[in-house]
Amino acid sequence: MPIVHVLSSEMIARIAAGEVVERPASVVKELIENALDAGASRLEVHLKDGGKTLIHVKDNGRGIAREDLAVLFQRHATSKIATADDLEKVLSLGFRGEALYSIGAVGEVSIKSRCAGADEAWELDVKGGIKEAARPAAMPAQGTELRVKELFFNTPARKKFLKSDPAEMEQVLHVLLPYTLLYPSGHFMLTHNGRTLLDLAPAAVVDRFAAALNLEARHLIAGDRAGSSEGVFVRLVLGDINIQRPRRDLQFLFVNGRPVQSRSIFFHVNDVYRMLMPDGVHPAFAVFLELPPEEVDVNIHPAKREVRIRQEARLGALLRAQAEHLLMSRGGAREMGGASLSGDPYGGAVRAEPVFSFPDQDIPAAAMAHRDVVAEPRVPVQDTFPQFAARYTQEREESLKDRFLRARFIGTFARTYHLFEDGESLFVIDQHAAQERILYEKFRAQVTAGKVEVQRLLIPLVLKLTPQEQMAFEQAGALLHAFGFEATAIGQDAMALHTSPVLLARPGDAVRALLADEHLAGVDHDALARRACRASVMAGDRMKDEEAVHQLTALMACENPFTCPHGRPVFVELRSSFLDRQFMRT
Repeated sequence: MPIVHVLSSEMIARIAAGEVVERPASVVKELIENALDAGASRLEVHLKDGGKTLIHVKDNGRGIAREDLAVLFQRHATSKIATADDLEKVLSLGFRGEALYSIGAVGEVSIKSRCAGADEAWELDVKGGIKEAARPAAMPAQGTELRVKELFFNTPARKKFLKSDPAEMEQVLHVLLPYTLLYPSGHFMLTHNGRTLLDLAPAAVVDRFAAALNLEARHLIAGDRAGSSEGVFVRLVLGDINIQRPRRDLQFLFVNGRPVQSRSIFFHVNDVYRMLMPDGVHPAFAVFLELPPEEVDVNIHPAKREVRIRQEARLGALLRAQAEHLLMSRGGAREMGGASLSGDPYGGAVRAEPVFSFPDQDIPAAAMAHRDVVAEPRVPVQDTFPQFAARYTQEREESLKDRFLRARFIGTFARTYHLFEDGESLFVIDQHAAQERILYEKFRAQVTAGKVEVQRLLIPLVLKLTPQEQMAFEQAGALLHAFGFEATAIGQDAMALHTSPVLLARPGDAVRALLADEHLAGVDHDALARRACRASVMAGDRMKDEEAVHQLTALMACENPFTCPHGRPVFVELRSSFLDRQFMRT
């Protein structure tokens, strides 16, 4: 009996759809691109239940003629390319002719469109890849409306892997926001369950960047530059040192009018910011590149997320030079946000006396996941550094603790490293790594006991939220509260922080780190470590001599004083014998 058989066209369509339509955000992306390719200057996206129940996209583009509707949902039906040579110079956002075919295979689709100058509009329905005949429809102006209902109705295995509504909406925002930056002269609207999330009127480039991402335009720098080669043009929109993010969620790259990814280009721009920003925080920027089409290969991935660029190294050098020039010549100084010039770590918020909160409340189970954490391996200190390979024995740990506690403080180097001497040894302690360990263990103990020590701010700390942070805040209420943050929404784009844990010196940064976590519902060891890191004394923060000594005492009281929560060493030991060898004294 033969076991090899040809799949039905219906099964082929469902399998092929999986390459293009992964979730509601995939549908939104494809429909947005079609609308923009059609010359739309106004685009509305209306969703229900994170796009799982309804995706409604409306535009005022050129529209679709009746005769084109007949072939619209066939595979590889496209108006963007016709010959193999066209692939060498693709300038449209879409070109494969797979999007509508794939969407129609896994959803209930209704499309209505009217061309400019046409007497009437036409409409047709597609369900599971089966089309009905086109019919006249009422539509007052030119453009296209497309509704997708019950996405994945016929592929339940894929549907069950969709995430919560806020999580799906965050992905939609991730897809939509780049196009709002790419087309600042367009009007974009996004609603979810009847609530308006974005309503962006036409604006200049910098003003659109500020409005779409809820940033302050005065902290943005824009500059254009033509390359040394013909046909190369670069536009940069850079956030200055006052825009610091816990993750790289506000970094965008556009090549020939297409949002894409490129590790090399992102690396070059981020590396320039290392002159201004400490490790652990990330800048906001957008790179707009115009290159000869033959220099760019966009036909790599079905989702068109990646491109290949010829002579990428030369382009990287051009970007670095322009970014450095703009930041050094037009970038502003770090603003204190209402804090005193002496460096008030609370961002200008006034602290009251600390109080104990949540003593009788149950912390969500997800917040207790760190109880099963296995202690980190101990790391050794050698005569030379930075070799950290074997584990300490218990005897070695006790001996080191004793030596640290009797060591004499002799100073601080580069506002980062505390120097202690004991006999023939010099101990160099990383103040940031040490503070991470101290805060991590204290914070873990408080969360475990359900008694997070909090402080009430006499003046609430107001944080402007990006669209992604707004979605995360909506689903983070119980978790924020469990960690000692009491916050309320202010309109749709800001929050007011009323309390924060006493241990965290930078509550605003800590909240943003929470909201930036992609696994917000499950707080584990790594998440706690990130919280402690974000709120710790940073490299470059000035500490008094007595504070450095007190920090060492607190560090030696920790369960594991020799590594930070990330596993990095807290100190290195230099023996006099090592220095003697460097100076050729032996």
